[in-house]
Amino acid sequence: MTIKLSIIIPAYKVDGYIEKCIRSLQNQDMPTEDYEIIVTNDGSPDRCKEIVESLQNEFSNIILINQENQGVSMARNNAIAIAKGEYILPIDPDDYVVPNVLQSVYQNAISRNLDVLYLAFEIFDKEGKSIWETDFSSNDETVFNGVEGYFAPRGLTVRDPDRSWAMLYRRKMLKENAINYPKNVPYLEDGLFIGKVFTVANRVGFLSAKFYQRTTRIGSATNSRLFFTENAINGFVIAIKDVKSFAKQNNLTSEQQNLVNHLVAKFILLAITPSILKFNFKEYYIVLKVLKKENIDKVEVEGLRFSYKKHMIFFNSSKLLFPFYFRLKNS
Repeated sequence: MTIKLSIIIPAYKVDGYIEKCIRSLQNQDMPTEDYEIIVTNDGSPDRCKEIVESLQNEFSNIILINQENQGVSMARNNAIAIAKGEYILPIDPDDYVVPNVLQSVYQNAISRNLDVLYLAFEIFDKEGKSIWETDFSSNDETVFNGVEGYFAPRGLTVRDPDRSWAMLYRRKMLKENAINYPKNVPYLEDGLFIGKVFTVANRVGFLSAKFYQRTTRIGSATNSRLFFTENAINGFVIAIKDVKSFAKQNNLTSEQQNLVNHLVAKFILLAITPSILKFNFKEYYIVLKVLKKENIDKVEVEGLRFSYKKHMIFFNSSKLLFPFYFRLKNS
């Protein structure tokens, strides 16, 4: 029997959330034999393992992977490696899915032969109050190519544009293009993953029906100060090298290469922004040296969108003055 969906969940220090997450995925209109829920216990020191094992006694479609702590990227990669579904659906363990939506989500992807399907999500604060939700209604009937699908939902008012959760990915596409989550990229690893996905995807769709409920909690990676750490900066450099290597390994069109250029510019900005925001010129020049050593200190500006093109043209022309330019434009 064909498995339609492989839902992957990384679990680390979320024993207060994961049962609700998994039960929301069982309260669905798709027969349990049609989908699998793969939970990777990433060496969690709390009761995640015991909670999932208890749920396995109740539900037959839960698979548990136990591993030493390797981080969220490897937790997801190891789940994808054993997945059997036509589509991969990443879910974060402290989030939830509304009832009886999996069948319609799958049918939407299949009927339109999509490589990627954006699913609607709503964000709640720690008191459970809704603070933001997507509006994909204008894109519901459109099928985009990968590059336009990447940019379609982005804008100043959009939350979590670089997420990888609450999206369907054709597993065959991931496998054929060797797309995995990156190692040693502690911040915005999702952004690198989806960047590579949209570079090669051919058919991308949107579904505006309510699907995903996103929680905001203290201690999650997106609410930490990880962005300002040395590990994060090193991770951005790794991301730049990774996406450039990915481009070389694939026979990309000029439009696809333009998206790669945009991703490189994005991660360069991410690498240098913390020192600029702190007005720490010593740190800024250290990052510049690292970029130069890796031969990634000059940016191809063809295809860059939003403010990226102007930023990178100035960066290429005067790295010395760029911090002042950047602060002026973003003040």
